[in-house]
Amino acid sequence: MKLSPFQPRLSFTACLNRQAQPDFVGRAVEEVVDQVSFGEALKLARPETDTVTNPARINPAADALLLNITDKLPTDLARMTWRGVKRWIHHGSKTPEELKTPFLKGNQVPIKVDALMNTLEATMREFPDIKPHLGPEHVWSKEALSFQGLGFWKRVGSALMGERPLPFPTFARSKLICALGLGATSVVMPTGKESHLKSWMLAQEPGSVEFHELFREAYKQNEGDLYGTLLCAENVLSEGLYQPDRGEREITSRLSYLRNDSAPEGDNFGAWYHLLGSALYSLQRPEWKANLSMKIEGWGSDILEGKDPQEDHINSLGVALGQRLRRCAEDGLNDSAAAEPYLNLKEFGWDRRNVKFFKTGANRPAETPR
Repeated sequence: MKLSPFQPRLSFTACLNRQAQPDFVGRAVEEVVDQVSFGEALKLARPETDTVTNPARINPAADALLLNITDKLPTDLARMTWRGVKRWIHHGSKTPEELKTPFLKGNQVPIKVDALMNTLEATMREFPDIKPHLGPEHVWSKEALSFQGLGFWKRVGSALMGERPLPFPTFARSKLICALGLGATSVVMPTGKESHLKSWMLAQEPGSVEFHELFREAYKQNEGDLYGTLLCAENVLSEGLYQPDRGEREITSRLSYLRNDSAPEGDNFGAWYHLLGSALYSLQRPEWKANLSMKIEGWGSDILEGKDPQEDHINSLGVALGQRLRRCAEDGLNDSAAAEPYLNLKEFGWDRRNVKFFKTGANRPAETPR
């Protein structure tokens, strides 16, 4: 989708949905704002047409684009919240998936974290020349910080002059939590490895990609940088976050079922997205802070999408996973770790790799022990 630089302003979700279209061809924001002040960059960087192409982890052009995406949020957030409140009034705590297709949401955790970590450590040991480590985090440039905090009022002034929407306060100093919270990491925080990972996923059979396999490919491409590994996978999976058919996207269709439900009718996209996102944030933060952030996110999800114990479990599992991966970077890998089944099948015993048989209605093959 070749875009004109003079596209009309779009809403927050419309911008991210446009960027997720397979035929979207965006302008490199670094070229758009080259050699201008940050204030001018805020006027030029457009979420409707521009994307970040430079994987540098301090990138003022990317910051300008992210702030402009952030400032589009309030209107859409109010709309989503009101829609969530109306859904609660009419349907209570039921999720959209439950309303479409009756199924039982599991109460037990979907993943055994010790077994998953053993499998991931065994996976990392397949590459003896690569050592797990933490690469630098994406952080705000000093130019971007000058337009936050008290500098927020500079953006307010631009809004009063009709140059931008009324801005959303960004007093938090974490660029990572800002991008994760918006679901915009794929637009503003590329690792440069996403294209390869996406091609690899599309070459796999529908419903076949398991978590450790996705991790393996991203880990290899990011040469052991665990921050880059999780971010790369998050970027590939998060495209189309706000599209109604996100569960049917080509990338999503390659994923095995990660949740613990009676049938693959829950929000599998959300399960993968939340597990990677919470693990990524926890990798970079103390456990208490990651847990607090996931609690706040969970409350928001309950309002917007309904109560889902599986999502709560996934968020907690992601926090534990991030903490354990950081210890791998600090202490090295366990030489005795071996791959083992990590999905919890006690509550519902069907093989999570057989999603396509549920979806097509074909006879399911015999379950394989996991």
